[in-house]
Amino acid sequence: MIRLVDSVNDPGKGRNSEDRIGCDPRRGLAWVIDGATDVCATRLFPDAPTDAFWFAEQADRLLRHTGGGTPLDMAAALIQGLREAVERQTESPVSAIPPGDMPSAALTVTRWNRASGTLSFGGFPDCTTLVRRPGADAIAIPKPVSDKDEQAQARRLLSDGSDINATLRRQRARMNRPDGYWVLSVHAEAVVGLNTHETSAEPGTRVLLCTDGFYRLVEMYGLYDDAGLFEAAENEGLSALIDRLRGFEADAADDIRFGRFKTSDDAAALLVELT
Repeated sequence: MIRLVDSVNDPGKGRNSEDRIGCDPRRGLAWVIDGATDVCATRLFPDAPTDAFWFAEQADRLLRHTGGGTPLDMAAALIQGLREAVERQTESPVSAIPPGDMPSAALTVTRWNRASGTLSFGGFPDCTTLVRRPGADAIAIPKPVSDKDEQAQARRLLSDGSDINATLRRQRARMNRPDGYWVLSVHAEAVVGLNTHETSAEPGTRVLLCTDGFYRLVEMYGLYDDAGLFEAAENEGLSALIDRLRGFEADAADDIRFGRFKTSDDAAALLVELT
């Protein structure tokens, strides 16, 4: 069992949030999803606010009904369910979708097995998970290091006045390929790229899962380190941290300085305690 302590899902300025958070206390399961912002040339799901919104919503619904097993088992079932949902909605095989227009999302899921004292994680970049055992500082669950500096890329493209969507479509055409990057989408082969980790834990341990928009507090703005972010989440609450985050995201003129494509990204986080 796990207990939900706090949660927040705050959309970027003037948008529907493309992040999702979820918690199933009975199954000891918690997750965060970050839909990849639309850059597609043609919308796949025009009835939804955005394609990213639709895809993240589908992933969230599927996770709420996914069976047990390891993170790898869950990821495989989730990917298959997403593939079926996309084909059903578009009334065509996913092979008909241009590779650069394929929907995708970042994901982190954690499961607590009280009987074995095991805390398992699985994820596709770029969400973050922090764990604080009783009486200790929070530590980050290891995740793959990206081979590209997204902030440097954003600074360059924004400074050059480049076609950002076209550049990102070319990058996304390489998703879930050995010469590209692994991400939650509709490709069964992506399971091999799932980042997994397992650690021992005890009741009273707390876990903070968050999307990269929330983790800007650490990674982009340098307001906290991991231990400090966790402490602030516990002592001040996640909504207070959103308020502080948005204080750095009021002016698009700062986008080049910080290296951000979006002045104000969706930001979601979930704090749970193992019981």
